[in-house]
Amino acid sequence: MEKLLLLLMVFLQIDLFAVSQTDSLQNLLPELEGEEKVGALLQLSQLDGSNDTAKSLAYLRESISISKQLEKPALLAKAYLSEADYFFNIDDYLHAIPLYEQTINLYQELDSTQLIGEIYNSIGLSYYYLGEFEKALASQIEAVKNFEESANLRDLTRIYINMGMVYNRLGDYNSAVQYYRKASQIAETTGDIERLGNSYNGLGTGNYNAGRLDSAKFYYRKAQKYFTEVGNEQRLAAVINNLGNIYTDEGDSLEVGLSYYQKAYDIYSKHNDLRNKVFVMEGLGCVYSELGNLKKALQIFNEGLKTALANNYGYYITQLYYEDIATVYEREGKIEQAFSAYKTYKLYLDSMRQEERLWQATAIEKKYEFTKSEALISRLNAEKELAMIQLEKDKAFRNLGVFAILILLIIITYVSFGNYNRKRINRILVEKNIQIEAQRNELEQLNASKNRFFSIIAHDLKNPLHTVLGYSFLLHHEYDRFSDKDKKKYARDIYNSTNNIFRLLQNLLDWSRSQTGRLKYEPMIFELSSLQEKICNLLKPVSDQKNISLNYEVPGNIHVYATPMMVETVLRNLVSNAVKFTPDGGSVSISFKRYERDISVCVKDTGIGMTESELEQLFAIDSKIKKKGTNNEDGSGLGLILCKEFIQLNKGKIWAESQAGKGSTFCFTVPLALEDS
Repeated sequence: MEKLLLLLMVFLQIDLFAVSQTDSLQNLLPELEGEEKVGALLQLSQLDGSNDTAKSLAYLRESISISKQLEKPALLAKAYLSEADYFFNIDDYLHAIPLYEQTINLYQELDSTQLIGEIYNSIGLSYYYLGEFEKALASQIEAVKNFEESANLRDLTRIYINMGMVYNRLGDYNSAVQYYRKASQIAETTGDIERLGNSYNGLGTGNYNAGRLDSAKFYYRKAQKYFTEVGNEQRLAAVINNLGNIYTDEGDSLEVGLSYYQKAYDIYSKHNDLRNKVFVMEGLGCVYSELGNLKKALQIFNEGLKTALANNYGYYITQLYYEDIATVYEREGKIEQAFSAYKTYKLYLDSMRQEERLWQATAIEKKYEFTKSEALISRLNAEKELAMIQLEKDKAFRNLGVFAILILLIIITYVSFGNYNRKRINRILVEKNIQIEAQRNELEQLNASKNRFFSIIAHDLKNPLHTVLGYSFLLHHEYDRFSDKDKKKYARDIYNSTNNIFRLLQNLLDWSRSQTGRLKYEPMIFELSSLQEKICNLLKPVSDQKNISLNYEVPGNIHVYATPMMVETVLRNLVSNAVKFTPDGGSVSISFKRYERDISVCVKDTGIGMTESELEQLFAIDSKIKKKGTNNEDGSGLGLILCKEFIQLNKGKIWAESQAGKGSTFCFTVPLALEDS
C-alpha cells in the first residue's frame, strides 16, 4: 500500500509540474518578443497538445506568423516542422505531408542534411499509413541518400527497417529481406541490440511471407534472443506470436503453436495491450478449432470479436473473426448460424479498403485532353471506315453493271446484294452517327467541367487570396498605424477568406477525385448519428460568429447503407451554405424523416432564399448564378454540384425548395441499412 501511494504521489507531482510549467509560460508570454516568444509558443504547443489540440495548433500558427515577421529561415523551418509533427501525431497525414515538404525546402536552403533525412522518413511513414506504398518508398529512398551522406548509421538502420516494412506490404518479399539484412549488418556493427532484434524480426516476416518457414523460424528465434536480452516484452510477444503462426501453419505442430500463442497472450495481458491481444486470440481460436475443441475456439472468437468491435480495431481483424466463427459453426453442423456469420464476414470484407490517393487538380485537364484525343481518333476511324464502305459499294455497283447484260439471274443476285449492302451501310452510318453524337455530348460536358474548374481557380480562389494578401501586407508594413478595432476587423476578414479558401479546396479535391474516377462508391452500414459531432464541431465557429443557432439532433439507432465520407461531405456543404446565406441572429435546422427503404435529411434556414430561375440552375455545372453570403462570403457553386454527384452515387435523390426572402430547404435521401428497413 505504501508503494502504491508513493507511485501516485510521483505521478501527481509530474502532472502538477507540467501544469505549473504551462501556467508559468502563459504568464510570461505577453512579455516575450522575437525568438524567445517563438520558443515559448513551441514549448506550450507540446505541453497543451495532449489536453487541448485546438490551443496547441493556435500556438503553432502564432509561432509561424512571428517567424515570418522576423525573417529568420531557421526559426520558420523549426515552426513548420513542429506543425507537421503535430498533424502526424494526430494521424492527420494529409495535412502533415505538405507541411513536411515545405519544411524540406527551407532546410535545403539551410543545408541541413540530417534533418532533411528525418523529414523524408516522416513523409514516407505518412504515405505508408495512408496506403500509398510506392510514394512511401520514394520518400524513404530520399531519406537513405541523406543519411548515407551524413554517415548516420543508427538512422540508416531505422530507415532500412522501414523500407523492408514497405516492401513487405508491396508483396516484394525478396527486396524486404534484402533491406532487413542491411539493417541487421549495420546494427551488429553499432551494437544496437534493439534494432538488431527489429531487423531479425523483419527478416523472419519477409521469409515467412515468401513461404520459407525454416528461415523465418531461424530469424524469429534470433529476434527472440535479442528482445529477451534488452527486456522489451511487447516486442518479444510479437516475435513469439509470429513463431506461433509458423508452427500452426506447419499443421503437425499445433500444440507447439498453441503454447507460443498462449505466451504472447499472457505478455499482452500483462501490459494491457488489447489490440495485439485481440490478434493473438484469433490465432489461439484457430489452433483450438484445428485441434477439434470447437467449444473453446468459439468462446475465444466471441470474446476477441467483442473486444475488437468495442474498440473499433478495424475491418481486417473483424472480418477474420467472422470468417473463423462461420467455420466453427459449419463444423458443428449449425448451418444457419454459419451462414449468418459468413454474411457478416463478407460485409466487412467488402468494406475493407485503403484510402484513395489524392490527385492534383490538373488530372481533370489531363482527363479532358485524353478523352478528346480518343474521341478524335474514334471519329477519324469512323470516317475512314465509311470511305472504305463507300468504295466497296461503288465496286459492287460496277460489277453489277458489267454482268447485268449477261444473265438475268446475275442481275437479280447483284441487285439483292446491293440492297443488302445499302442496309448494312445505312445501319453502320446510323450507329456511327449515334456514337459521334454521344462523344460530342461527352466532350461538351467535359469542356464545361474544365471551364468551370478554371473559372473557380481564376476567380473564386484568387479573390479570397487577394483579401488575405492585402490585409496581411497592411498589417505587416503599417501595423502601428491601425487601431485595435481595425486590426480586429482585418483579422476577421483574413479568417473568413482563409476559411472560404479551405472549404473551396476541400470541395475541389473531392470533385477532382470524383471526376477522375478515384472516388468510388463503397457503401457500408453506419449509424447516422456518428456524423453529428463532426459537422457541429466543424461549423459551430462559423455559426457562432454570425450568432446563428444550429438545431441538429439525429435520432439514435438509424443505420444507413452508404459511403460515410460522401454523406458527411454533402451534409457539411448544405449546412455550411445555410449558415452562409442566413443573416445574423437567424437559425439553421436539420430534420430527419424515415421511410420504408430510405431516410430523408432536410437542412432548413431562415436566410435570403432564391427565385425560381435560380432554383432551376442550382445543380448545373455550367450555371452562371453566383451569390455572396449575408456577410459578403464568397462561394463557387461547386459544393452543390459535388452534393448531387455524391447523392446519386449513393442511390439517393437531392432537391431544394425556396422562396426569395423566406429561406431555403435542401433535402436528400440515402438508403436505410437492411437491419433498419
